[in-house]
Amino acid sequence: MTSRPELSTTDDARPNGTQRVILLGASNITLAWPRIMALIQSGFSRSVEVYTAHGMGRSYCAERSGFAFRQLPGILRSDLWNVLPQGNNNDPPPTALITDLGNDLVYGSSPEEVAAATVETVERIRSWNSECRIAMTRPPVHSVNTLGSIRFMVCKAALFPFSGLRLPAVKTATLELDRKIVELADRLSIPLTATNSDWYGLDPIHVKRSRQTEAFSKYFEPWSLPENNDSNPPNRRPLNGLTFRPTARLRWVWGTEKQTQQPVLTDGGFSVFAF
Repeated sequence: MTSRPELSTTDDARPNGTQRVILLGASNITLAWPRIMALIQSGFSRSVEVYTAHGMGRSYCAERSGFAFRQLPGILRSDLWNVLPQGNNNDPPPTALITDLGNDLVYGSSPEEVAAATVETVERIRSWNSECRIAMTRPPVHSVNTLGSIRFMVCKAALFPFSGLRLPAVKTATLELDRKIVELADRLSIPLTATNSDWYGLDPIHVKRSRQTEAFSKYFEPWSLPENNDSNPPNRRPLNGLTFRPTARLRWVWGTEKQTQQPVLTDGGFSVFAF
């Protein structure tokens, strides 16, 4: 892995404690990013640091995964795990979301391999901070099960044109992965949220824009965010970068390595680090 990036803030500079949020996933996080940031800002009244590894076509298992002309390191191979700060006694328990677990099936990973990667992700988070409140989502089983051959071919051509998977195999693998995710969530005592079939339209794996706030509000329920929290708490001005989708620290564009200094957003006590 590459060397640890320099962080622009320190724990000593946050006397009232810092809320740290980890977001792990793929395209659903990318597409819903502005809604996700609004939910997180309104849910926490203190300083917030978001650490995220996500992106269109993002993989947990692979060395790299790509979308169009851009590649990102696999989530488990990213630098995220090298930079998570230890925090101090003033900090509340961090929170984490693990979602988009079915993406790796399209790259040829088996349900067993994806489940093993999920376990490793949980173990890394808990090794970093045993008090972290982890939330996890199930694959969109109903949406995939109702997928017809024509819609499957259109979605596959648009999203995963080089995948050799066929529709029956995708349905079988998704069901098996869902079963394994339910089992390991129970074994690891992690709250698990099922996706709602009403959240999806013609696209079987991406939550509709009109339902993204509803979906992620549901995903975040295990975090027990304060109700009726002021969306603009004292000493925090509205985020100018709410709609800005973060650029990962390390990526490859047309095969050329590029790096972006982190954090990519620091505004009013709110920082985002992307990997």
